[in-house]
Amino acid sequence: MHYLPPARIDDFSRSPRVDRLVKNWHKKVKQQIDSYRNLERFLDPLSADGTATREVIPWTGFPRILDAWLSIDASTEPTRRMQLMHQAHRSAEILNHLSYVKLMDDGKFYQVPADPKTGWMLYPSIGGAPSLQSAFTLPERPQDEYLEWFVVRDAITKRITRIDFTVEPPEYWETLAEGDPALAQQLYSEILGINVPKADLFFQSDVLCPEITRVANGFRIVGYTALPGPGFGKGAYNRYNKWNTERGAVHLTQGNNTLFAEINLAARATQRFAIRPDLSANVDRFSLTACGGYGALNRNSDPTIGQSVNTLALSGFRVMVSNPIGLYIGEIDVSGFRDPHGNLVPREEILTVHRGSFEDEDGLARVLRFSVHPPTGAAYGLEECTLDGFPLSTGGPIARQTTVVIHGIAMTASGPHSIVDCEAKVCPHPTKNPNYFLAVDPGSDCPDSTDPRWENVPVTLAPEESRMVAMGGGPHTFGSRLA
Repeated sequence: MHYLPPARIDDFSRSPRVDRLVKNWHKKVKQQIDSYRNLERFLDPLSADGTATREVIPWTGFPRILDAWLSIDASTEPTRRMQLMHQAHRSAEILNHLSYVKLMDDGKFYQVPADPKTGWMLYPSIGGAPSLQSAFTLPERPQDEYLEWFVVRDAITKRITRIDFTVEPPEYWETLAEGDPALAQQLYSEILGINVPKADLFFQSDVLCPEITRVANGFRIVGYTALPGPGFGKGAYNRYNKWNTERGAVHLTQGNNTLFAEINLAARATQRFAIRPDLSANVDRFSLTACGGYGALNRNSDPTIGQSVNTLALSGFRVMVSNPIGLYIGEIDVSGFRDPHGNLVPREEILTVHRGSFEDEDGLARVLRFSVHPPTGAAYGLEECTLDGFPLSTGGPIARQTTVVIHGIAMTASGPHSIVDCEAKVCPHPTKNPNYFLAVDPGSDCPDSTDPRWENVPVTLAPEESRMVAMGGGPHTFGSRLA
């Protein structure tokens, strides 16, 4: 037995190197699985048999962190709530650009954001003021619920011809591209409907970043060094290439949206945490996430996955994600789609599944990619249509009606289930609704409303429509920051 590609997708069979691709994918997943075998309630999905229990774990595909930071549920006035939700939809499509510097004082690499207006990198300079410099950037979408999308427009009319959605993991595409670059190019071209040059998919030189050191009142660049890791060298597949970021969405790019993050989260959630030693403990999913130290607090996905897996483990099961391990689209509700005249349009005329299916051979939904588009022959673009009253000038309304899932698998456990101390505790923002959270040391008090930690904006927000200006984006939450 071997670990299958997500949704049993049959790309590898199109390659003359099929055996090598199958082997490499199995090896890559196995390396991840092997690192968690010491956990008492961890289950290798390849060891599951016909007695295994299966559980679908769903969550909403729109980024919860945007709703929380904008505090959309605090607004009781319908028009204002609609405005905030539309601002969240537009914010979700601001492409974040980031780079890195190496601080020689501690030898660590730090993320550097882009200036939101120019897109240039904000490198620290002598005197402490950031200097705008053109440099390599790694763009990523802020859509952090394991569902990402891209709005496709006609080059001439600028009408929105479709909105593409994907849950495909970057690790799969790295395996495919490194094993058969020509096949990767062919699949990119087929998926996007345009001839994608193969060279665009790979780094043409090593990725270098500045080395800086602290000086009086600031920093100084003293050299350049290669960004560590095999994924940034010359010839390596570039998961942030323009056809997967600025001109399309083939697979996930957001830093937390990886298959191996899913495996890590599910594996660590099988532990018996001090905050929830048994099922009688009334512990919410966010508190459990902070205690376990897995995932990101302000997402729909990670706390939901963690709590569901943990419940199975505390119920006496060994647990993991079933083979084929993947992130999948479970449901898409477009029943509220209306054309420019206000008419409801049947689902089959506006929704196309491109990869995976709603009914895999085991009967489970394993959709990897779909698009929403006007009916064939329509003389209008999606921007003239609505979904549940929201204009489809963005993919946000569709993401809100899309359910992402993982398929859990569990078998009866025996033996000990040791209690693990909490790594942190959760602290809710004093006013935001839905709650926005910080994690603090278990022995610390939660910050009050005047604490500067609440002032660090975790997302790049689009301006309200009456104040809209052209802008790029810079990440505010991912990775460490220079003081």
